[in-house]
Amino acid sequence: MLRQALLSCLLLSTPASAATIAAAVSVDPYQAALDKLKSDDPLLRRQGAEALGLLRRAEAVEPLLKALKDPHPFVRSMAADSLGQLRSKEAAAPLVSLLSSDKEPGVRQSAAAALAYLGDPSSADALIGALGDSSPGVRYAAVRTLSVLRVSAAYPALIKALADPDAGLRRSAATALGQLHSRESLPGLQDLLSDPEASVRSEAVKALGTIGDAAAVPALTKALADLDPGVRLQAVWALVVLGSPSGMPVALKELREGEAPVRRLAAQTLGLVGDAKTGLPALDAALAAEKDVNTKTSIEFARAQLKARLGIKEEPAKVPEAKPAAPKAPKAKPTPKAKSAAPVRRKPAP
Repeated sequence: MLRQALLSCLLLSTPASAATIAAAVSVDPYQAALDKLKSDDPLLRRQGAEALGLLRRAEAVEPLLKALKDPHPFVRSMAADSLGQLRSKEAAAPLVSLLSSDKEPGVRQSAAAALAYLGDPSSADALIGALGDSSPGVRYAAVRTLSVLRVSAAYPALIKALADPDAGLRRSAATALGQLHSRESLPGLQDLLSDPEASVRSEAVKALGTIGDAAAVPALTKALADLDPGVRLQAVWALVVLGSPSGMPVALKELREGEAPVRRLAAQTLGLVGDAKTGLPALDAALAAEKDVNTKTSIEFARAQLKARLGIKEEPAKVPEAKPAAPKAPKAKPTPKAKSAAPVRRKPAP
């Protein structure tokens, strides 16, 4: 459509502008990206590296590999991102080298993130080494990529990362270990339940539930008394997953008495793990009593989710039957008026 529109403009434009439009129509986006990558302007080179990744053309791998040696770090970083998007297997070794030796933290972070797209197990050692990087961003990207690679050799390093000084990394390590179902990480995750950051404690609770080891039940039971309602409700979910409904009273109480955001979270929890005996009636009662519009919507969704999970079909609303109208008495037909007798004409006497 764009090409047709531009060509139609040629008929209405001057010769100079027509030539300009024709040139614009004939430009190859791939060649334009390559030209930018060769520019003296580092900003244009970055744009070229980004465009080559977006075009998803295999022949872009070679120029992007060369761009990994660009003198400007933001060009190298973008080249690494684009190679990840292209999922180039031959880029694994250069990206590992970049992760291990580049002086710029942003470039090392991009290399660690790009390796997640390649899925090459040979990069695990470099990623494990990156967990000791001085930059939290690099450590964070390395944790995420190791969780994608699912390399068992990374478990000890990830467990060690649970004690990282950066809260974000502790949280990411807990997420990764949960996704990897690492039973070896249970002690470290349980220690994390006393972390000063509520988001870290919540992620540790979630990981313990995801791993699915009943040995975590005592620690999760203690988490029901956490100061943060989000952690308490996450513990309710984790305990039910492990076969213990002991936390359900906490969810029911939060649904009745919590602030609006907490009520929404409690409804969500009941939608996921509630039962027909207590969860559904509690949601019904909360829906009837709720005044906040957003919370009401959340409760309605949770209620529908719970009924769907339990296989309970919504009954269609009953339309009251209309009472049949009493039959109307037939209208009486008007009595025809008697016709008056015609007068008898008598013949006059002779």
